[in-house]
Amino acid sequence: MDLFDAIAGRTSIRRFKDRPVPDGDIRKIIDAGRLAPSANNTQPWSFLVIKDKALLAAMARAVREQVDRMVPYAEDDRQAQRLTAYKGTYYTFFEKAPVVIAVFMEGYDAGTDKLLARMGYSADDIRRLRPLPGLQSVAAAIEHMLLACHALGYGSCWMTGPLVAQEAFEKLLGYGKEKFIAALLPVGVPDEDPQARPRKGLDEIMRIKA
Repeated sequence: MDLFDAIAGRTSIRRFKDRPVPDGDIRKIIDAGRLAPSANNTQPWSFLVIKDKALLAAMARAVREQVDRMVPYAEDDRQAQRLTAYKGTYYTFFEKAPVVIAVFMEGYDAGTDKLLARMGYSADDIRRLRPLPGLQSVAAAIEHMLLACHALGYGSCWMTGPLVAQEAFEKLLGYGKEKFIAALLPVGVPDEDPQARPRKGLDEIMRIKA
């Protein structure tokens, strides 16, 4: 598949056919992430492939329980209703996927950030000057993987909503504070054909200084 066709054709998939994803294809998808650029070539990522249906169900249950705890703190009824709806849809559909890839961000030691702090810059100013290079690196790996999924005939979705249950995931998946999940990527043969969502026009977002 041509790269630009893959970019134009990729959409977020939330429903999957009940078909396994071969390990060889999973390896290709993760290898695409491995080849992404990263700040100072630190490659601050690792990947956990989850096929265990009972484990995925436990993760989804943890998300629902956490959302239930969040609802009483909603700003208004509309936000509470949206959270409740997401609990059964956007935040938990990963449990129905044949396989889920948890993309971890490892610790990123940014020497430049420490230097700026010694110069007196606040944490907010440092984030403005150096907008999370470690997380940007992991995001590049995720995008590579999403395109690889599409090129191989699979669907996926960049999921961050379930991460409200990160503390429960730490216990379920056996990791500690030394890293965190940046996204979940459910992967499978699409069981839907959604239309691409509208994008801003190029002339609306691009300027040229010559």
